[in-house]
Amino acid sequence: MTTDVISPTSRFASIRSNTVFMALLVYFFVTLQKPISHMFVVTFIYVIPDSATWKYLVSIAIGCIGVVLIYKGLKKDEVKGSLLGFFGAMLIWDSWFEMGVHFFEKANDIPMVKDAEGTPVLLGSHVILEMTSIFLIFMLITTMFQKDMRCRMLLWIRKTLGLREGLGKPTAGIKPQTSRIAASEYLFVNWFMYCLMIFTLDPRIAGTHHMFTYVLSAAILVWSLYLLYKHSKQTEVGLMIRYAIGAGGVAWYNFEITTLWGWYNEFWVRPDLYPISCSIVLLLFIGIFTFLWKTPINPETGKSLKLPRS
Repeated sequence: MTTDVISPTSRFASIRSNTVFMALLVYFFVTLQKPISHMFVVTFIYVIPDSATWKYLVSIAIGCIGVVLIYKGLKKDEVKGSLLGFFGAMLIWDSWFEMGVHFFEKANDIPMVKDAEGTPVLLGSHVILEMTSIFLIFMLITTMFQKDMRCRMLLWIRKTLGLREGLGKPTAGIKPQTSRIAASEYLFVNWFMYCLMIFTLDPRIAGTHHMFTYVLSAAILVWSLYLLYKHSKQTEVGLMIRYAIGAGGVAWYNFEITTLWGWYNEFWVRPDLYPISCSIVLLLFIGIFTFLWKTPINPETGKSLKLPRS
């Protein structure tokens, strides 16, 4: 019979057994992805000239690597599967999505959106993403109708609307493909929050300093703090990673909107000026990824060994 508790003699046992610390570490790790993605996108879009068409071919290749990582994670345990799904989706979003909308913006000469004073607010690529919200809403609705779906937000909406009974009971005994789930969650959360921010900033709808933007931002701050609290209650590392993808994705809205209000400067969008700070972010991401990858696993369940509540 395999024990389901971390051995006190295992390496970093005291750290891995501290539930709250592990939850915060995973949350911090997932949040680090945002600055890294900014570094990649800024470098490929603004540093490498558009005339260098090879950068789009490289982006396609990077996205393909992301697909392979997600596929490889399908048969891994919950921790490794979640990590591969998360990282694979990160590569796909930064390459296929970010570079894709940039390519079509330039290829079709889509103009920027300006406010009443003539100041550019949204890029042409943002306009493309704003339009994709139609497809996003439809995909979220059809996902919500899937009876084996486990997204907590969609489950809450489904329960609130009284749709749960009409879908039937979830299929018993299904082993979740954590890699696919983590990748899908990353895609949908990123996409949803991106579109929400674009809609909010669009001067034809609200604007950076509109009262609606302030109220919405306050509501999202409260929402993100609640999600952080719920995240701190998780005791299984694989679930921590998947939960942090959603919780961190919502919280990042606060970082983005406050920099637009001039509260602070994002050093990660200027790796040329802040190479040391950006390097530290990369090293922290790699270090924590490695630490989580080595999480002790129960071979019978595929989950991380239990983390006794601290």
